[in-house]
Amino acid sequence: MKRDTDISQEVALIWNTANDVLRDIFQRTEYPDIIYPMVLIRRIEGVMISKTEQLKEELESQLSKVDKKTQEQILNGKILQEIKFNNTSGKTLAIIADEGESSIKNNFIAYLNGYTDNIKIIIDRSGIRSHINKLTEEKILYTLIKDFSEIDLSPEKVSNIKMGYVFEELVRKFSEANNAEAGEHYTPREVIDLMTHMLNMDEKAIKDGQLVTIYDPACGSGGMLSAAKEFVEEKINPNAKVVLYGQEVNDKTWAVAQADLLLKGETAYITKGDTLYEDGTAGEQFDFMLSNPPYGKSWKKIQKKVLANSNGRFDVGQPRSSDGQLLFTLHMISKMKPAELGGSAIAIVHNGSPLFSGDAGSGESEIRRYILENDWLETIVALPTELFYNTGIATYIWLIRNNKPKHRKGKIQLINAVDFWKPMKRSLGNKRRRIDETQINEIIQIHKTFDTGPYSKIFELEDFAFRKVFLDLEETDENGNPITEEKEVTVAQNKLNDTLLIKTADEKKRLAELKDKKGKEGEFTFNLNPESELATKHKTADTSITIRKALDGNKLGLKASINVPKIVKDTEYIPWKDDKEAFLKKEVEKKWQITKEEKGYEIPFTRHFYVYQPLRQAIEVVYEIGLLEKENTLLMNELGINL
Repeated sequence: MKRDTDISQEVALIWNTANDVLRDIFQRTEYPDIIYPMVLIRRIEGVMISKTEQLKEELESQLSKVDKKTQEQILNGKILQEIKFNNTSGKTLAIIADEGESSIKNNFIAYLNGYTDNIKIIIDRSGIRSHINKLTEEKILYTLIKDFSEIDLSPEKVSNIKMGYVFEELVRKFSEANNAEAGEHYTPREVIDLMTHMLNMDEKAIKDGQLVTIYDPACGSGGMLSAAKEFVEEKINPNAKVVLYGQEVNDKTWAVAQADLLLKGETAYITKGDTLYEDGTAGEQFDFMLSNPPYGKSWKKIQKKVLANSNGRFDVGQPRSSDGQLLFTLHMISKMKPAELGGSAIAIVHNGSPLFSGDAGSGESEIRRYILENDWLETIVALPTELFYNTGIATYIWLIRNNKPKHRKGKIQLINAVDFWKPMKRSLGNKRRRIDETQINEIIQIHKTFDTGPYSKIFELEDFAFRKVFLDLEETDENGNPITEEKEVTVAQNKLNDTLLIKTADEKKRLAELKDKKGKEGEFTFNLNPESELATKHKTADTSITIRKALDGNKLGLKASINVPKIVKDTEYIPWKDDKEAFLKKEVEKKWQITKEEKGYEIPFTRHFYVYQPLRQAIEVVYEIGLLEKENTLLMNELGINL
């Protein structure tokens, strides 16, 4: 479907209004708090005015027979019935501007209060009311309202999809101007399209009237939800009953999502709050889920609240407090329907960190282990860099499902799509690249083909597992002889007969003296049993041992100093499928002993697609440098600089 994405005129008008009206009165960081709500209000008003004009034409004969008051009642009822909201104040931004500056504040407040409750909550959470007094005192409320009344955001001029792009571009520009966090960004539409296709919704036989639930736990302005519904209705079954669910933590962004979905007439439930500790859909399960949660963002400040309100969602493990993106993955997994009831599919965007961050036994590794050992991870797609508006970092789509088809069970597909991009005609912040429709189809085909090739590799689950082996290594000198060090040990009184070699009468006599709690303190030397627990535990090669006897009342203390091998602690990481004994014999030269093992999981994506690039011949490099020098000389000559 061809989309009208030329938004330059609308964005320029709104951006210029912000700079012309608010400059020197509000901080630049405050601009979005005023401009976003005004954009929403103007869009809401545009939809309402458009619908009013349409209904006036349709009901012309009926309205001509009644008085003005009855006309208004009929129109208001019809508008509310068709678009689910209305404004009974009798005002628009244009009317308010025409009524003059003297009553601008009261008229604007009356206008806002004239909306139905579902719009008023959007307006209230957008934050515009908190700025009305200052806008009035600084005598710029009139100019702001007049300027916005002249910006046409009606559905005839700006489609729903185009409106989404307008808002996204405004968010990008304000974020860039205010140095907003790189992790908080909007998802490009082509990425959303790829995600919706990868969920394989089209493989699920969706009948007329069948309920299909779609969820985004970090829904932002609702773009993913709208695109997913559009996919179901256009590609699968237009008569399906699609219900959208989402949650958003930011008041203003929540207001945008709520307004956008309401304006489109969607059946949607968007809750406000932090998904991690205020689960707005507790107890719910969904058919399809997709999200682009914040990554690289600390959850340290809310950690106690998150864990106190996890309801088991995060029991398997928690990522480090500096990056909470995997918590969203676990949250979505908790919303999957049981496989026997059809199961669920999840598409979520992550940066590279969840692939490999965290050692064996860490929260991240345990989360990967949980997903992999349950055989839920189906595919990971590496996306091109410079694809998002506010960050150029590498990103990945994870496809997780508990209803994998039979031929994919026990398997994971990695798709390397980093080169599937076209340059943007004009950069949008950090977004310099896009994935076109042909390339999306190519990626989808690679996914469906499920075969090894230049851009796809198939792995078994245990290919991503490894052992972290803790070792004691014995130090040796340059001749290979063991290096020892003295170590003080406690000699167990009840194991003396095992520890010592007692043969002669004299040795028996001295052993009795050693054990005597009423005897004298002192040192006692014996032959050491090389097979005793003490000798084998400490790996001593000593043949004798001198035990120091100390008395403390009726207590007997026995200590000794023995020579033990000098031990160095080390760890080795061994692929799970490799024989650990054979691996250590090959890789570790020193005498070793395994003291502990831990199982971990990581997905070293780039390693599996690495292609060696041989160094160029020196003569090629020298030739290239010569060409550059000649080019530089010509340029200098053109500038009148003789080298």
